[in-house]
Amino acid sequence: MAFDRDSNTPEIGGGLPVIEYWAKKTLSPQGARIWKTLLHKSACLSCAWGTGGQKGGFVDEDNQGLQRCAKSVEAIASELQPAIAPEIFGLSISKLQQLNSQEANNLGRLSYPMILRSGSSRYERISWQEVYETVTKAFQKPAQRVASYSSGRSSNEAAFLLQLLLRSLGSNNLADCSDLCHAASTTGLKTMFGSGTSMVSLESLQQTDCVVLVGSNAPANHPRLMNELIKLRDRGGKVVIINPLIEIGLVKFGSPAFPIRSLLPGSEIASLYLQLVPGSDTALFVGIQKALIEQNLVQWNFLRSHTENWEAAIDHAKATSWTEITETCGISQLEIEAAARMIGRARSVVFAWAMGITQHENGVDNVYSIANTALLTGNVGKLGAGTMPIRGHSNVQGFGSMGVTIH
Repeated sequence: MAFDRDSNTPEIGGGLPVIEYWAKKTLSPQGARIWKTLLHKSACLSCAWGTGGQKGGFVDEDNQGLQRCAKSVEAIASELQPAIAPEIFGLSISKLQQLNSQEANNLGRLSYPMILRSGSSRYERISWQEVYETVTKAFQKPAQRVASYSSGRSSNEAAFLLQLLLRSLGSNNLADCSDLCHAASTTGLKTMFGSGTSMVSLESLQQTDCVVLVGSNAPANHPRLMNELIKLRDRGGKVVIINPLIEIGLVKFGSPAFPIRSLLPGSEIASLYLQLVPGSDTALFVGIQKALIEQNLVQWNFLRSHTENWEAAIDHAKATSWTEITETCGISQLEIEAAARMIGRARSVVFAWAMGITQHENGVDNVYSIANTALLTGNVGKLGAGTMPIRGHSNVQGFGSMGVTIH
């Protein structure tokens, strides 16, 4: 596909800059410790996919090789930083707030507990004993006033114990970082399918014919997914990208996992790239549904046998005019029809999205519209197909799956 590229835009995403970053970090003074962690059997600190296989190192849970990305190195290097210098906390909150996120991260690791007391303008160090006393006092408050927050960077085991503790106190106020980034996914998918988590495994992703990737800059935020998209294109599959911005890595990406055929020349990713008006995803998917109906690509037997109230979705798509759809989403009817053909003619389709879908007032409607499109084409309940909200931290998916959530 062709698009306008200014002089500052690279030819491909990924490629040699990824290798250069690896070299810079792993050949640094802390390089030996980074390599030790990289070769250890563990979950990646950065992404939601497992690493290490049965033996540790650079393989994934299916024992595929070279499954470590630059973000993994970045996360490990961050964890191995020296402790924050004590004098930093002599600075006022207003001074610390002037730092950007990268500058704040580069200050180092928190190596002891801190507190910002009411009315104070500075953090101060406290002892672990004071931590225990503060927490104990807080847990003695009425259950409705007790809450927890679990970060995706913590372990599933720690989060499981935390939710057991909160429930034993009678509290149901269990928040985790998925509530912030994927609340719309959880709500929408629970309504549609009874579960708020992904229905697509790595094995299933590797057997799909088409991926529809919406609202995700995967090369920067989910780089291991790029290897699967490259392999999908290599086997003749299609990738439909829906994103308001052109992300060069979603057009062409050079992966170190395939050094000969991909790293320098780059691999074609997008079969079709739809640059919609931000926030108009629901309108676009209604347009895709309308085109599926008009092209006779709806799986009617699947709808009748396995879904309820499907007639309402069909009627809504039919009743919505092409003029309203195209003016709302900014995509032409011809492009929408091309997307519908790719989706409708594929044997199996995975619909994947990130926070470009969820971080809108109509985020739940966006998820509904994607799920309806999956159902209209029968891409639910079979290998190589389904809905796949992309979580970005190592245990966010696990938190939701094993009970760290409000019921």
